[in-house]
Amino acid sequence: LLYAAWLDKRGAKGTKLFSARSIEGGVTWSMNTAVYLSPDGTICECCHPSLAIGPSGELLVMWRNALNGSRDMYLSSSRDGITFAAPLKLGNGTWKLTACPMDGGGLAVSGAKILTAWRRESGVFLAEPGRPERQIGAGKDIALALIGEKTYVAWVDGTKVEVWVDGKLEQLADGGAFPSLLALPGGGVLAAWEEDGAIQIRRVP
Repeated sequence: LLYAAWLDKRGAKGTKLFSARSIEGGVTWSMNTAVYLSPDGTICECCHPSLAIGPSGELLVMWRNALNGSRDMYLSSSRDGITFAAPLKLGNGTWKLTACPMDGGGLAVSGAKILTAWRRESGVFLAEPGRPERQIGAGKDIALALIGEKTYVAWVDGTKVEVWVDGKLEQLADGGAFPSLLALPGGGVLAAWEEDGAIQIRRVP
């Protein structure tokens, strides 16, 4: 079973959040389903949404909203990939911004734990749904992975690519952008980022 979610600009003015699912490994897809339509007419226009499968098998979708002049992160869930629950704002603070930061954050699940990582202004935050956020650094282009109880967050601070592992910060590169993290079956993560026109990779234990 495959799921996809995307920023949809079809139809009336504004950006919407849609999804679809495939039960044939991507050969065919279901009809497009609206995950969220903002009452203000648009969600954040460029920040990518994130998908994960929750502890009970539910589909989780995270995105950056555009409500009342704020660009905050929201989460919704669905049992069938068709009907989605009312969205939940992540964290207690807010980011008043009249532009898109182009930074969608990360969403990860391990066991019964659902964790999100995202940027607000220059801060990097971790938050579980329904709980206050916690700032762990400063930067942009946030990526997240969970391995058991171990948390990995990567971001760019200035030009440096850094990774935070349960409170310990390590530099991956002096200059780079757009880090990504992949949880490995044997433990640790594979970090990838863009540097000098090429993709660099490194395993982080």
